[in-house]
Amino acid sequence: MRNKKKFIYALATYVGTIIGVGLFGLPYVGAKAGFWVMLIFLIFLGLVAITINLFYGEIAARTKILHRLPGYAEIYLGKWGKRMAFVVKTLSLYGALLAYLIVGGQFLAALFGGSVYIYTFIFFILGALLIWRDQKSVGPIELVLLIIFLVIIIFLFIFGVGHIDTENLKSVSWGYFFIPYGVILFSLWGTSIIPEIKEMLDGDLKLLRKVIIWGICLAAFVSLLFSLLVIGISGEQTSQEGLSGLEGRLGQRVLSIGYVFGIITTFTSFIALGLTTKKILWYDYGLNKRIAWFIGSFIPLFLFIIGLQNFIEIIGLTGAVMLGLDGLLVTVIFLKIKKQDKSRNYIKLKIVGTLLMILLSLGVILEFFYFIKGY
Repeated sequence: MRNKKKFIYALATYVGTIIGVGLFGLPYVGAKAGFWVMLIFLIFLGLVAITINLFYGEIAARTKILHRLPGYAEIYLGKWGKRMAFVVKTLSLYGALLAYLIVGGQFLAALFGGSVYIYTFIFFILGALLIWRDQKSVGPIELVLLIIFLVIIIFLFIFGVGHIDTENLKSVSWGYFFIPYGVILFSLWGTSIIPEIKEMLDGDLKLLRKVIIWGICLAAFVSLLFSLLVIGISGEQTSQEGLSGLEGRLGQRVLSIGYVFGIITTFTSFIALGLTTKKILWYDYGLNKRIAWFIGSFIPLFLFIIGLQNFIEIIGLTGAVMLGLDGLLVTVIFLKIKKQDKSRNYIKLKIVGTLLMILLSLGVILEFFYFIKGY
């Protein structure tokens, strides 16, 4: 019973972190490239995300000292690894937290009316307070919010499925073929929260693996369901955040439910990743807990204030570039551990790891091309 409760809380926290603002960018890039192109990327990158997350889960589970990626990189790769991991991890986390602030504030303003800036500050203050309270307040909250979120997404699909025009799902634009890559990778990536999940599961690697596999599969299924609904209804009129383009089709009342759904997903992810950012600064760099909380929480707010507010560009770059580099580091560390352990499957794992590193490197290069071309 105790293990089941731990598993449920851990799964809720993991899924609640993964299903965040990236979900709302998927319909837009799916409409640009074509629904079936997005589906192919979703399946393929889902397998990639599961593999990288399993790699990271094993790194976290076998290391007795509590760390995040910079700490693991220092142990297994040395000082250069720690410096690189710190830059990659903190930039990816800040990119994600900034995206949550942008869309969370927009959804609150759309739901209640008023200034986006005021609601962004409200969103930030509530999230920062929960990050201050630490992990013990997150698990039960994540579970309750995840249940509400799943009920809402099912409601939206049941209400909206009759408005889907299958013609909107048939078009393919080869000029935008690669555009879903970074956003999908962002929407399925869960490495940042894995050390938190390890703590919640008391280091049980078997349970951790189950959480990773079930969590990413559930996130991918929800992403597919939501994208099918929005693209099928909105077609070429799909908005960047997915929801506002539905207003003329589903009505304001139903759309309000969608905004509640959006607030839940962005808020849960903001809490979990904000906690991870704080602990990187606290555990791996030895900063005072309060200073770590302040730096981890307030930099995304500062970036928002100075004008970084295009969330599609932010999640695309963060997903393909920063999370791609994150995956490269995780794979290098994992392969080094397996080599040291003289694993029987080392050759097979090295082949898989090499292919993953090639893929992620190409993703970084191509994302820069699409960024320059414009979304």
